[in-house]
Amino acid sequence: MSSALTAAQRLRITWYRLHWSCADVQGRPQLRSPAVLAGEGRIVFEGGVVLGFAPSPGYLSGYTHLEARNPGSEIVLRDGVHLNNVVTIVSEGPGVALGRRTVVGPGVHVYDSDFHALDPAERHGGTPRTGRVEIGDDVFLGTGCIVLRGVTVGAGSVVGAGAVVTRDVPPGSVVAGNPARVLSGPPG
Repeated sequence: MSSALTAAQRLRITWYRLHWSCADVQGRPQLRSPAVLAGEGRIVFEGGVVLGFAPSPGYLSGYTHLEARNPGSEIVLRDGVHLNNVVTIVSEGPGVALGRRTVVGPGVHVYDSDFHALDPAERHGGTPRTGRVEIGDDVFLGTGCIVLRGVTVGAGSVVGAGAVVTRDVPPGSVVAGNPARVLSGPPG
């Protein structure tokens, strides 16, 4: 498949674009596959951000979901960020930021909230735990990984496919597993 968008893909992108409901979108991403931007918060695209990649999984069947759910929530994608297909980033709390030139594989999920209280008596209507997620510059988030609330992934790190990141990742590290563990540290 060529890198040029087909008429069918342009139509899909336009249809999903009609469903954007985010209160505050700043900047414009380059859309190569469909995306939904939702929520009462702010979504910021700084510089050249690309959403979608052909011919990766989900290119012709899925969409990327970015949601800054509450008025104080935000998602910031810095210059050079490239999200593959079917990526989900949701901010219900203090926010999610992806650093410059970060590459995100297909099916990745990033959340700054537990979305509900963990105590069964408080799950409906309780207050979830939240924590800002910071992804450094030049990070690679592998296919299907999950990055959870309050985590910082240091610059130049690699998060392996399917990893579940529950704690900070040192700069220049490679992590994998559930929960993610450091497999190797920074070069040198």
